[in-house]
Order: sequence, then structure tokens, then C-alpha cells
Amino acid sequence: MINLRKNLSVVITTHVLPSAPSTDVIESTIDSVRNSFTGIADCDIRIYCDSNVDNVNYEAYVENLRKIKNVSVVDVPHKGFPYSGLQNNYINSIKNSTTPFVLCCEHDWFFLREVDTDLLIQTMLNNDFVNFVRFNKRDNIKAHIRNPEPGDADFWETFVQEENLPLEQPLMKTDCIATHPHIMRTDKFVRDWVDIASSTKTRVPGMVEFNLINAYKRDIARMGFQKAHRSWGVYNYGGKYDKKIITHLDGSEKF
Repeated sequence: MINLRKNLSVVITTHVLPSAPSTDVIESTIDSVRNSFTGIADCDIRIYCDSNVDNVNYEAYVENLRKIKNVSVVDVPHKGFPYSGLQNNYINSIKNSTTPFVLCCEHDWFFLREVDTDLLIQTMLNNDFVNFVRFNKRDNIKAHIRNPEPGDADFWETFVQEENLPLEQPLMKTDCIATHPHIMRTDKFVRDWVDIASSTKTRVPGMVEFNLINAYKRDIARMGFQKAHRSWGVYNYGGKYDKKIITHLDGSEKF
């Protein structure tokens, strides 16, 4: 049994939602994480709030976040709402982490079944090429391009393949890196990815995802999938026949 507190911390990123100053959305996500990841109760949970100080609900929302039990809150205030896709607080949250691995989750996701946290972290400790494990909102058997949902327009994932190495936790190789809930190797991000993720571009939402996926795809085109994947170490959680494990609460629109 590994010491999860020493190996894993949890980061929940948020901004001032339309439902603010209510914290119901983010509390549902925190409860889902606590209920779904075995042994995670001992791990530090930090909320990073990308706060538009011009929002009339800003102060009350941050105040209510601080009332959530057993979490710490880092307020990242600014004026106006930049097209950063929560870029600054995502990057800062990982750079400031003191554990080898970080579970990153935005404020409006819900987990559909239990994750054996010890098994997954042990897998990442034992296999230094496993750097990024994403919890998939689609069944693993098909890449997103072959398994679209109504309204989908962008298909970053075009290839998935079951890892044939004898890992403790089955995982799927993927040609897509995206920031819906995932566990990341902290030093890999700081060493190799932080400069990529930090690039800015006017009026482009989701800059972290935009930057990382473009860099990964360039490496795939240059090196071929297998060599690029070995360098990046990006996986979907679970085996070939596992069903999706998360669903989106969509706090920006429905709450």
C-alpha cells in the first residue's frame, strides 16, 4: 500500500460560474472525486479560482469556496475574462504542487465509477513512461473520430491502442492530450510541457489544450506515433472494453 498523501494531490480549477455565488456545481465535482477515488481522503485538495474581479459575484463566490470543508483555495484575480481557458491557474497549480502526481479536474465533471487510486499511482511509479492518464468521456474501444456525439465538430483523437506491456492498471495509448480530468506526472509537465502550455494567443479559448495537442501532433507527424507516444506518455484510463468513466455537468451553461 503506497502513501497516497505523499504521492498525489488534487487540483480543482474554477472561475466565477453563472450560478455563482452558489458553489453547488464545484461541490458536486469535489464530492464525486472523493467518492470515486479510493483512499483519496488523505490527499490535499486545492481549488484554484480564476477570478474576474469585475464580476458582481466574485467576492461572494470566493468566500463561499473558502467555506467548503477540507479544501484550500487559491484566488487568481484579474480584470475581465480572458480567453485563456483557465490557463494561468492550471499552470500555476501544477508548478506549485509538491507531490509527484497531480489529479487535475475542472469544476463541472462527475465520475461514473470507482477508480483504484493505489493501483493507478503504483502503475505510474513503476513505469516512468506513463506521464498523463486521462479519464475518458467516451468508451475506450473507439477513437473519438469514430465515436462522435451530437454536435461534435473537433476530433483531436483519431487513434487509440491498448498498451501491450504488462502494466498493473490497463491503459490505452492515445494520440490526444486534453485537460478534462487526468492524473499527470508533475515533473514531466514542469520539465517538458510548461513552456508549451504557457504560450498565449488572442481570443483562443482552452490555450493549454490547444498548445499541448498541437505540439503532440507535430511530434507524431515528425517521429511517428509509437516514438512520439513513448516520449509523451499520454494514455486513456482503462482497457479496450472499458466504458466511459466521466460525464460533463457543463457548469458554464446549465447552472
